[in-house]
Amino acid sequence: MRFGVQSFGALKSNKEDLLVFFKNIREMGYQLFEPCISFFEIPGFDNIWNYEKYDEYDRMIKEADLKVLSCHIFSQNLFEDSKKIIKLITEYGIKQFVVKTPEDVSDENLNRTAMEYMRLADALSEYGGEVLIHNEAGDIRAKAHGKTVYEHLLDLCLGKVYAQVDAGWAMYGGEDPEKLLWRNAHRVKSLHYKDFSEKEECRIGVGDLDVNACFRFARAMGIPQLGDQDNFNGEVTDELKDVYDLLNGLGQSRDKSISYLNIYNVETGEIKVLHKFDRVIEAPNWRHTASEMIYNSEGHLYRYNIETDSEEMINTGECHDCNNDHVLSPDEKFIAISNSAVTDEEGFSSRIYIVPMEGGEAKLVTKNSPSFLHGWSPDGKTLAYCAFRMQDSGLEVDVYGIDADGGEEWRITDGGFNDGPEFSPDGKDIWFNSTRSGLMQAYRMKADGSERQQMTDNERNNWFPHISPDSKKVVYLSYRKDDLDPGEHLPNMQVELWLMNSDGSGKHRILSFFGGQGSINVNSWSKDSKEFAFVSYELV
Repeated sequence: MRFGVQSFGALKSNKEDLLVFFKNIREMGYQLFEPCISFFEIPGFDNIWNYEKYDEYDRMIKEADLKVLSCHIFSQNLFEDSKKIIKLITEYGIKQFVVKTPEDVSDENLNRTAMEYMRLADALSEYGGEVLIHNEAGDIRAKAHGKTVYEHLLDLCLGKVYAQVDAGWAMYGGEDPEKLLWRNAHRVKSLHYKDFSEKEECRIGVGDLDVNACFRFARAMGIPQLGDQDNFNGEVTDELKDVYDLLNGLGQSRDKSISYLNIYNVETGEIKVLHKFDRVIEAPNWRHTASEMIYNSEGHLYRYNIETDSEEMINTGECHDCNNDHVLSPDEKFIAISNSAVTDEEGFSSRIYIVPMEGGEAKLVTKNSPSFLHGWSPDGKTLAYCAFRMQDSGLEVDVYGIDADGGEEWRITDGGFNDGPEFSPDGKDIWFNSTRSGLMQAYRMKADGSERQQMTDNERNNWFPHISPDSKKVVYLSYRKDDLDPGEHLPNMQVELWLMNSDGSGKHRILSFFGGQGSINVNSWSKDSKEFAFVSYELV
């Protein structure tokens, strides 16, 4: 998950060595850092970096494993400094350059400023750079031509310049940040949370600012979120840790989620909502011998009767924390499940069990943990799963196999983060996803791990390829590249479903929706290969 720190307030209050500070915020979980860079001397502002010294700062940022996607720029002449800005793109990889609304908001000066910003945007676009305007309270409070001055200036830029909305400043200026964000959704590229003491109700996490609403917008639009921390009751790192924990918690929390169990028709593109749930349900399996879906919710398994629109909990014996990795036996007489547990002796664990379809005693299959189930061979003899195991090189995540009756497991893959193994209908191949190419991509290999072939290769993170019963189609879940790390498949994200032929041809996006973890973790194709089930979500 991509969250960042804006430098102005944080560095103004930072008392640590700069490299130590960078490493500390990276350890908290932050991945982005947004500096302020000036092309002229500004005495007394150590938190605004001089362009001539940026190479030194860049070295420390990279050593701390942080990334600079955007920076605020201070210039007395943007045209004269444009070559230096282009160097920040070509040599340091910075893509977004943030400017402000001028203090003089007369029509004449706003028009002149818009021309200047558009001229810069044209110069940077050739190199992949963008210009963003950051709001403060004054340009939200002031009005021009029936709009906030901030939005009017953006209008004058004719779509060439984008918005970096600061929710705290917007609220300080008397505007509802959520409404401001959605009004300008077509041009917002970044979200700030200004945290300052002058307006206590605007403080992130402790004031009246609706962080959840702003977060939902940013997650839906796939834009970075930056803590613009400028109010410290204690150590700067403690305050920044609180901001990260708040944002990260919103990203992980599913306590206030609505779930929709859907069917997608691959021939017509029609989506049918089977049922709306006021809780999180995950990972539907579509039974082929009955008009039912099997899914997990709140640690239990449920069967949903499609014809009667009713659900029933399945007895899973001692397993009370079933996660979204479960598959049906080929004859659909049994369900193999992954059950999690947290103990003082072992900490977190996940092991694979088998229970009767009608419910009953759970039989342990894997003694090793953590193991996350995804595939059952067509002959009923073998389970395939993702497992975290210590190797000589350290902790590795690979595809493993085990007899359905239990016994010793065997390792099928090595190298990269490997997940989601699923047998082809003839049992000869295993489909899975792996980071071995850098991003998470879909792969196919023989059931023994040989003849591995990469099946997707776009600039996205692709998870859980599911092959249709007729072996002709594969549907998979796709995340935007910069929304998360390749090894993450998180909930509460704007994601896509893609479809391709089983030979890898014909790849195309079929759907964009709010979902992610739990949407389509396991195979959910209908028996006739015309439809599949998936879960979409809504935060309330």
